[in-house]
Amino acid sequence: MRQAGLVAGETADVLPVIDAAAVAVLKSIGGNDALFRRVVNLFVKNVPESLRKIEALQYGGDDLDLADAAHALKSICIGIGAKRAQYACHELELLLRTGQPFDMMEKIEAIAREAEAAIREAEKLRVA
Repeated sequence: MRQAGLVAGETADVLPVIDAAAVAVLKSIGGNDALFRRVVNLFVKNVPESLRKIEALQYGGDDLDLADAAHALKSICIGIGAKRAQYACHELELLLRTGQPFDMMEKIEAIAREAEAAIREAEKLRVA
């Protein structure tokens, strides 16, 4: 079964932090790096706020609100090709929407770790 680019049994560490193909597509649109830099700037600006929302909801929100917040961050990650963060968000969203038992702190820590790695990579790409 495939989900978020993985085959069942694989882990997110087989995915790139940021997919080079997604970067190439963004850079090719419009014929220059302007769109890519705008997308990177928005990603770097919006991800920390999205992470704060997810972290806050783990302590006082309802599961649907948390699933929606994970989905929103997943969408931001898709836009830049942040595959590992996308997968971590997808996993939390799926678990919340299907009511399966899981370790909430572990999943949110994975999202934060992968999103922060994606921010670091995006910042490197922005100055390259």
